[in-house]
Amino acid sequence: MDDNKRARPPVFHPFLLAAYPVIALLAHNIEEVQLRIAWRPLVVSLALSSALFVLLYLSLRDWHKAGLAAAILLLLFFSYGHVYEFFEGKGLIGSLLGRHRYLVFLYLALFAGSLLCISRQNARHPQLTRLLNIITCLALVIPIMQVEIYELRLRRSQAEGIERFSQPVDLALRPEGVSRDVYYLILDGYARDDILKKYYRYDNQPFLDRLSQMGFYIAPCSLSNYAQTQLSLASSLNFAYLDALGEGYRAGNSSRLGLVDLIRHSQARQIFEALGYQVIAFDTGYDATRWKDADLYLSPRVVQDIDDFEAMFIRTTAARLVSEGVAFLDLPPDWEKRDQLHRERILYTLEKLRTIAELPGPKFVFAHLITPHWPHVFGPGGEAVHEHNDSISGYRNQVEFINSQILPILSALISESATPPIIILQADHGSIIESLEQRMSILNAYYFPERSEPGLYESISPVNTFRQVFNLYYNADFSLFEDASYYSRYESPYEYQEYNDSRAGCP
Repeated sequence: MDDNKRARPPVFHPFLLAAYPVIALLAHNIEEVQLRIAWRPLVVSLALSSALFVLLYLSLRDWHKAGLAAAILLLLFFSYGHVYEFFEGKGLIGSLLGRHRYLVFLYLALFAGSLLCISRQNARHPQLTRLLNIITCLALVIPIMQVEIYELRLRRSQAEGIERFSQPVDLALRPEGVSRDVYYLILDGYARDDILKKYYRYDNQPFLDRLSQMGFYIAPCSLSNYAQTQLSLASSLNFAYLDALGEGYRAGNSSRLGLVDLIRHSQARQIFEALGYQVIAFDTGYDATRWKDADLYLSPRVVQDIDDFEAMFIRTTAARLVSEGVAFLDLPPDWEKRDQLHRERILYTLEKLRTIAELPGPKFVFAHLITPHWPHVFGPGGEAVHEHNDSISGYRNQVEFINSQILPILSALISESATPPIIILQADHGSIIESLEQRMSILNAYYFPERSEPGLYESISPVNTFRQVFNLYYNADFSLFEDASYYSRYESPYEYQEYNDSRAGCP
C-alpha cells in the first residue's frame, strides 16, 4: 500500500499553475496596487482551472493525465498575451506570431497535439506529476516572498511616517480667527500656457484672463518639482523635497514604498485635521490619491466590471482575444465600459465640486482629476470619445473641456462661500514625459483672498504652496525653499535630471 501511495502522488500542480500568473503580476506591481485587488482574478483563475481539470478527467479517465493536460492548456492560456506582445510588430515572424489570427491557431494546434499524445499513452506519469508539483511550488515561493517582503517594509515605512508626523506643527489661526475652506484641486498633466501654444497650438489666454478676473494669481514661470504624480504630490502635500522625507527617496533606490502613505496622510492633511477641519476627498480611480479614510469620501458608486489590475492580467492571457476583439470573431474592442467609468468619475467630481461650498466648514477639500492626462475620453464639448493614444488633438480637446467646466465651479466656490476660501488650482506635472520642457512646465494658480501681499511670485512651485498657505493664514513661519525641478523616468524615479526654465523673463 505504501508503494502505491508513493507511486501515485496527489495532482495539485494545475491549481498552483493557475495561481502563479495572478500572484506574479501582483508581486511585479505591488507598489501600485493593494493586495485585495488580486482576490477576484485569483478566485476566478482557480475556479476555472478546477472545472477544466474535472472536464479533462471525465475525458481521459485518469487524474495524472488530466493534470498534465490541464497544465499544458493553462501554460498556453497564461502565456498567450506575453507571446503576442513579444512578437507584435517584429519582422517576418512578428507579422505571423504577432497577429491573433495566426497565433491563436498555432496555440490550438499545440494543445490539440499535446492532448492527443497524452490520451494515447498508457502510462499515468506519476513521476512527472511529482516533478510538476515541486516545480510549481518552488515557482510560487518567489512572488509570495516578494509580496510579503513588501508588506513588511510597508508596515515599517508607515510606522516611520507616524513617528515623523507625530510632532505637530504649532499653528493657529491668525488673530481674526477666520476658518477658511481650503481647496486643493489637481488637474493631472495640465501644461503651462506657453507649452500649450508651442506644442498644442492652443491659446489658453482667455482661460487665464478669466482666472485673473476672479482674483487668481497665475505663476507664469511655474515648474513642477517632480515629473510623476506620486513624487509630485508626496512633495507638495508635505511641503518638502523627497530626500528630506526619507532615505528611500534618494538616488540609488527605485522603490516607491511609502509614497502613497505620504500622499494619503500628509503633513498638510494632519495640520488641517488638528485645526478642526473636515477632510473631503473624491474617488479618483488612481489608488495613490484615493483618500478613502477622509471624513467625507465621495464616489459615484458605479459598478465596475473589471479594474485596471484585472484588465492588465487579461492582456497577459488568451482572454485578450475577447477583450480586444478579433476580426474573425467580429467583436469590437471593449474600451467603452472602462472609458465610461473614467468619464463618470470626472463628471461626478465636477458636479459635486459645484455644491461643496454648501457643506458646513471648515473643510479641506482634495480633488485629483485625471484630465487632461490621457486616456482622452472627452471631446471639447464634453462628448464621449475613446482615444488611447496621447495625441495633440486629444489632449487639446481635454484642456478645452476641463476649462469650460472648472471656471463656473471656481466662481461658485468663491461666490457661495460665507468666508472667501483658499483655492489652489495646480497640475502635478506637465504633459508628455519624453520632453523635459513639456513635462515640467505646469499650470499653477492661487486664490489667496484678503491678502494685500499674498507672497506669490512668478516661479513659485508646489513645494512652497502650503508653506505660503500656512504662513499667510495660520500664523506659521515656514521659510521658503529654492524652487527646483527634478525630472526622472518611471523606472528610475529618484535618478534626477535637474531642469531649468529657459523661457525669456523666467528666473
